[in-house]
Amino acid sequence: MERMKGAVKRTFFTGLVVVVPILITAFALYWLFRVLDGFLNPIIPQILGREIPGLGILTEIVIIFLVGVVATNVLGSRILNWFQSLLMRAPVVKNIYPTIKQLVEAFQPSSSPSFKKVVLVEYPKMGTYAIGFLTSEVSIKGSAQSQRLYSVYLPTNNLYIGNVALFKEEDLIVTDFTVEEGLKIVLSGGTAFPPTIQKQNQTRMP
Repeated sequence: MERMKGAVKRTFFTGLVVVVPILITAFALYWLFRVLDGFLNPIIPQILGREIPGLGILTEIVIIFLVGVVATNVLGSRILNWFQSLLMRAPVVKNIYPTIKQLVEAFQPSSSPSFKKVVLVEYPKMGTYAIGFLTSEVSIKGSAQSQRLYSVYLPTNNLYIGNVALFKEEDLIVTDFTVEEGLKIVLSGGTAFPPTIQKQNQTRMP
């Protein structure tokens, strides 16, 4: 009897582990759909005379694509750069816009991504390792010999909130993770960590 109860309990929780992530994902996608689709309401119903579910998202995708087309055009890029320069000078906005822009650019699939390598560092204290993303090299001058440090972005609550710290090369453990794998580890709360981490020998930027 006890064995049967244990089997039923294990089977139930196995099903729970499968169903709960699916339900949460479905709810998140539904919520995202409603939010994005509602951005252009009530503009679209006023134009067409009736509401069409999904048309708001489709319109936003088209608008974003057209902005991308304009941004890749010489004249359009100049106009966008001029508009961005206005944002850089606007009170309050100039303190928010550049940070958000840099963070978004860090995740774009470009030939020169902001995140170069996935590293492990002892942070925030010795003996505790945190996963981070190598972003740039920094040279500190002023003494007889300049010191080279490496800038590492350390996500905290989520990818868009984190700390930036400078480390010596010998304090970095450069992994063989791709940036995509590193992002997956952060988003999964560490559950995507493989059982073995392969260490690379070089910190050189790509």
